[in-house]
Amino acid sequence: MKPSHRVGALVAVAAIGTASLVLPLATTASAALPQHVACAKVTSQPLSKTGGKIKATFASCTPTALAAGGSSLTSVQPGQTSGTLTDKVTWKNGKGTTTMIIKYASTTKGRCKPPYDTRVKITGKVKSSTGAAAKIVKNGEPVTAFQCAVTKGPNAGQSTLEPGTKFKL
Repeated sequence: MKPSHRVGALVAVAAIGTASLVLPLATTASAALPQHVACAKVTSQPLSKTGGKIKATFASCTPTALAAGGSSLTSVQPGQTSGTLTDKVTWKNGKGTTTMIIKYASTTKGRCKPPYDTRVKITGKVKSSTGAAAKIVKNGEPVTAFQCAVTKGPNAGQSTLEPGTKFKL
């Protein structure tokens, strides 16, 4: 049986969020770069409420300049349970944007609890940043996260960070 459109989109949600999605870093230089931003809350709404797109909200971020967080809206391919996507976070209060190339794939359950039925590993790198964010988030910085996602039913696409983890970039 083929995975449903909602299941695939949900897995992609975990990568983003946002947008929300497992990229081994291609170069040693990228792996050596530090991650300058950590968000303690990254969530996405059910796909039924967002027109089938991953709408991720980033909140409780450090450093202080990006503390207000941001949001992203990303399209995914129907039925895709792993893959690569481009996600652009627009930071609140006019702080600019950050574009990431993200790979995502479902993995072991980890600390995800109901209603979340899938844990998604997200890896990747920062492609570019604009505005004040460009002074903080550098091109090539690694992106890492684990999202817990709902893959079935009316809340398919809903996701949140795995307890005790942060979305880092």
